[in-house]
Amino acid sequence: MKSVLPIAGLSFLVAFAFSCANIGTLSGGPKDETPPRLDSTLSTPNFQTNFTDRSFHLTYDEWVQLKDVFNQVVVSPPLAYRPKVHLKKKTVFFEFDPKEELREDATYVINFGEAIQDFTEGNVAEMVFVFSTGDFIDSLSVTGKLEDALTGEPIEGMLFMMYENTADSVFRTERPFYFAKSNDEGFFQVNNVKSGTFKGVALIDQNLNYLFDNPTERIAFLDSLFTVSDSVQPNLRLKVFTEEPALFLKDKNTDTYGQVKLAFNRPFYDEVRLTRDSTPLSWFWHEPDRDTLEVWYDLDSLQNWQLFVHRDTLTDTVLVEPKDKSGFLAKAKLRPVKKIKPEIAQKLKPRQPVSLEWNHPLAAFDTSGFFLWEDTLRTRVAPLVEIDSAHLRRLQIRFPWKENRRYELAILPGFVLDRFGVVNADTVRATFLALPEKEFGNIFLKVLDLKPETQYVIRLILDNNLIESTLTRGDSVFQKKYPLLAPGIYTVEVIEDLDQNGRWSTGNYDLRKQPERVFTKTLEELRPNWDVDAEMSATPKAEPVAPPAPPQNQAPPAKIPEGDFNRRINSGKG
Repeated sequence: MKSVLPIAGLSFLVAFAFSCANIGTLSGGPKDETPPRLDSTLSTPNFQTNFTDRSFHLTYDEWVQLKDVFNQVVVSPPLAYRPKVHLKKKTVFFEFDPKEELREDATYVINFGEAIQDFTEGNVAEMVFVFSTGDFIDSLSVTGKLEDALTGEPIEGMLFMMYENTADSVFRTERPFYFAKSNDEGFFQVNNVKSGTFKGVALIDQNLNYLFDNPTERIAFLDSLFTVSDSVQPNLRLKVFTEEPALFLKDKNTDTYGQVKLAFNRPFYDEVRLTRDSTPLSWFWHEPDRDTLEVWYDLDSLQNWQLFVHRDTLTDTVLVEPKDKSGFLAKAKLRPVKKIKPEIAQKLKPRQPVSLEWNHPLAAFDTSGFFLWEDTLRTRVAPLVEIDSAHLRRLQIRFPWKENRRYELAILPGFVLDRFGVVNADTVRATFLALPEKEFGNIFLKVLDLKPETQYVIRLILDNNLIESTLTRGDSVFQKKYPLLAPGIYTVEVIEDLDQNGRWSTGNYDLRKQPERVFTKTLEELRPNWDVDAEMSATPKAEPVAPPAPPQNQAPPAKIPEGDFNRRINSGKG
């Protein structure tokens, strides 16, 4: 496991002027992989108590350089004024601003991260300088793990932050007292913490100010305060999410007769409701497409009309000024949206309908102009044809396909009619190959430990594509067969749908709403002509959060040292 660099508190990200002497580059001999070592006899002693100095210095056994000081050097508790970090030959100097007033009885930690490196190979001298302005050094710690709320994947490089001020607003208004950054396995560790009660939150800090002031920043928070003491050193688990932004109408387009396109800032699900004024329309229909809503209409006159877009308590008014209908009809062509290559056979699962999506809503069709031929003998067969009532631009063709048979479809000109009175001007041709059932498999899923009073969404996913979504409520066990599935490795998501909107809902900090819980299981690989029996629980046991071990050859977190603090120095390794 990648180590977590202990950082005991927030900080002042130090961006400072520093100076370096010009040193000639050495060459020849084996590559130097040894980091600079601290010369304790020439450096300010580490782990001091009753610290009153305004600066300290660190001298190494070789020439060093400072790299990326702004991002690497952090100080906790936070400082009111910018300190100065600079370099002279082998010595790094840290100076507090003359106006800075250090807190009484506080343990300060200055973590240099990867800022101090040797001059030739860039080997890092990991260095944490700790002192206390009181009689002792705080030595407690807090560990935990940060995971994506939807996928469960660990979150790397996220700040876990602790506050003495436990007001909810502190996340937006104050920098934290302590913090640590998570490693590539999502683990964090905050060291040199004093006993007390704290508020805990986590943040992907996009603008580097340690405040949750950007709604696109990923966050996590604990539902309750937690206590740190000699007998209680918390091991926490937080679920990371991004709040859903408020929905708004971003753009509208009424340039085409018979169509209004409404673009929103995000997918709107069922949050949008449309109404219109009393202008008599021949017909009116709308269809959602992720973050766009397409409204279709027909109007015999050029009379302007208004469309009202409702969301929550807000309403947008869209003025529709119809273009000339005769000009539209003179140029309009009814055709399938996707270009079909008849020479390439589209593969069909058993019992799968052929679905053709057109560029306009459909009104009618005449099957006398539909020709479906089976196999090389070109036997004409009679399919069932229908317009999808939920998607008026979709024409579905159903037939009991025979395995390994080839089918050819031809729709002659003039036999499909749209809502504007336009017919298809060209022949539509397509070729299909009916695949045998043995090329597919079945999944038999059982989900246990459901709460009967809670609604759940059961999602079957392959390669990040949703295959099927099912709602269930009222039972403690869910069972379902998923037939005729393509081979692959499937994932099942069980969403605890507390708001009963049929989908996963993210969290909201101000409302103190955690993201909905998701239980995920990756199934064994489904092979052709194979059945997979899968069983999972909707209330799996929580896995313990393993505290991160100190990296090899690095000292453990600072503890109250034995004996004379003034003779206690840091080895330069942690």
